[in-house]
Amino acid sequence: MPDRSIWTPLLPRQLFVRLQLPFLLGVTLLSVAMLIAVPELERSAELWLGLVVAAVASVLFLSPRQTWMHTGWIVVIPVLDIVSIAFVRTALLPYLPSVGLLSLVPFAWIAYRFGWPGLALILVSGIVIAGLPFLLGGRPVTTLLALVNVLTLPFIATGLSVAIHLGSRNFEMRRRMSEEATARLRTALEQSHEAELLLRSVFDTVSGAVAYYNARNELVLANATAAKMVDVVGFRLDVPPYAGPDALMADRKTRIPLERQIIPRALRGEIIANHIEWLGRPGSQIAIMASSRRVHRDDGTLLGTVIAAYDVTELVEAIEVREEFLTTVSHELRTPLTSIIGYTEEIVDVLGEDAKRLGIDSWLATILRNTDTLLDRVSELLTVADSQVQLDVREVDVASIIGRAVEPFTVLAGRAGIELRTDVSADLLIEADPTRLAQVVENLVGNATKFTGRGGLVTVSARRRSDEELSISVADTGIGMTADVRRRVFDRFYRAQVVRDDAIQGIGVGMSIVKKIVDAHGGEIAIESAPGLGTTVTVVLPTRSVTSPAPAAEAVESA
Repeated sequence: MPDRSIWTPLLPRQLFVRLQLPFLLGVTLLSVAMLIAVPELERSAELWLGLVVAAVASVLFLSPRQTWMHTGWIVVIPVLDIVSIAFVRTALLPYLPSVGLLSLVPFAWIAYRFGWPGLALILVSGIVIAGLPFLLGGRPVTTLLALVNVLTLPFIATGLSVAIHLGSRNFEMRRRMSEEATARLRTALEQSHEAELLLRSVFDTVSGAVAYYNARNELVLANATAAKMVDVVGFRLDVPPYAGPDALMADRKTRIPLERQIIPRALRGEIIANHIEWLGRPGSQIAIMASSRRVHRDDGTLLGTVIAAYDVTELVEAIEVREEFLTTVSHELRTPLTSIIGYTEEIVDVLGEDAKRLGIDSWLATILRNTDTLLDRVSELLTVADSQVQLDVREVDVASIIGRAVEPFTVLAGRAGIELRTDVSADLLIEADPTRLAQVVENLVGNATKFTGRGGLVTVSARRRSDEELSISVADTGIGMTADVRRRVFDRFYRAQVVRDDAIQGIGVGMSIVKKIVDAHGGEIAIESAPGLGTTVTVVLPTRSVTSPAPAAEAVESA
């Protein structure tokens, strides 16, 4: 939008063409016509004087210095026109009484340009124009008819001028309002343009792909990264169906139907969070993690859909390498450990009482104890490496499972000066994998006793929440967790700084295993904790078996 006002003052040339020239032509043509019709008017000094004054007023527009015309001195020109009309009317009044209407041109000019003070000038000028014939003719205004003749023109002209003035004021007010609205609109457009530039710059700066579709599922904005990413799949962001043939699920094998790909799902209103897909043909595939969100106005009306995706190929491949490494190492360690345990037990059986006599019974016991510990660690690594927890579901009594799982910790807790309590309701039947459920309880109780000091309390409780759910809670009065630790407690191999500082044993996989088993049962797990105030871990499980879900593909698990 041009940076100028919608109204600007008229230039002197424009004033001459629009105001003075019509007046000059009117006076001149009318005077010439009357001179032809009434030849004796050639001797009228008033007529010629009026024409000369009109010419002088017009010549002023030709002066080399015209800056004064933008000041109040411009009133000189319409005043001269009024003087011109006064003399011309005096000369032509006997033949053409209506000639005084020509005064409306300078009157309108004064009323528009000079406001209320100009109206007083118009009234006086009208009286001068109407009274000049009586004054020059030596006729006093003594009759009512003469007075009416003198006052009619000024009052009519003044009335019309008042209307013009009020109209001009209204015009000025609306002009100012229009210019203010135009200025606000210009500012809003500039801000909108700047916001668009900023948004586009942000879109093009971020390393991820970002696309925005309006409520009609039409592409509004997308960065270059997004265009390149979908080009790998074989489609365009602005052409339906916004999907292509080269999109695979997280397993890198299963082809994704067009209607189940990211953009069609997002435009249908599905909320996508950290969804993993492989894009492209074999040999040039990339892994992406995508999310989507619908944007609504304050009144709830749909504004559009934002879709974002990031290239996580290196991260996914690193995780695959880690998983393969864990599985391989775990299997490679498990075989020799099993042999060590087997041969050590055989030695113990063969030596019998001779082991004690030879003084090696404690050595052999230490070997067996540590190899069992190491085998447990390897089993944990295998559990962590498994992409899906396999469940052997049956109806079991939660009370008996908790009792067997807690029993080994009773002696350990007593030695550490920790009170271990159980508060379990009777007849808590559930369809679950008893081995996996016991593993959950063992991990939670083991952590609770590990992080609770002497004189502390660990409580294991179980309750039925409803006909469909029951809960198992393990609460302790130990060191507690910070918000950051709570956020990462389910990450594999994560160990808090305080745990590392105190050299507490463990490899940081217990809680991730618990989470995986609970998820496989279709349950939920929650943690309440604060530094120095202990920790309560609550597991909520459905009493009826649910189908174990496929490996989570919506998020890359933490390394």
